[in-house]
Amino acid sequence: MASSIRPIAVALIRRRSDGALLVTGHGLDTDDPRVRPLGGGIEFGESARTALDREIAEEIGESVARAEHLATVENIFVVDGTLGHEIVFVFDAELTDTSIEERDHFPVLDAPEEIVFWWRPGDESARLVPPALDEFVSATA
Repeated sequence: MASSIRPIAVALIRRRSDGALLVTGHGLDTDDPRVRPLGGGIEFGESARTALDREIAEEIGESVARAEHLATVENIFVVDGTLGHEIVFVFDAELTDTSIEERDHFPVLDAPEEIVFWWRPGDESARLVPPALDEFVSATA
């Protein structure tokens, strides 16, 4: 991790049938398993909303039908002894193709094969990051 603040945009995408959140895993084979919603880094000169659209298209090949900015939160954390710092733009979002809700797992298109997205709940052994998202997940359920 770099010694700078990383701006990111994440989408709280819920499955309509049960309110499950679309997530991916990080450090799942460690003592600190974590999941986070779809999204990623905001590039220089790019708005958070544009980054959200780009990241979702890159990750799962889907487009965003609606995204409402819920909040911006600061996330300072340590992973494997390294300090990280993010400014997180949190969006409540829906995808254009709702048939994705019928799938249980699917690969991330711009990442190694072992990374997948899935609907949470499911495996609740990993904590949601950043931790401030718990408040928004409860509010949008």
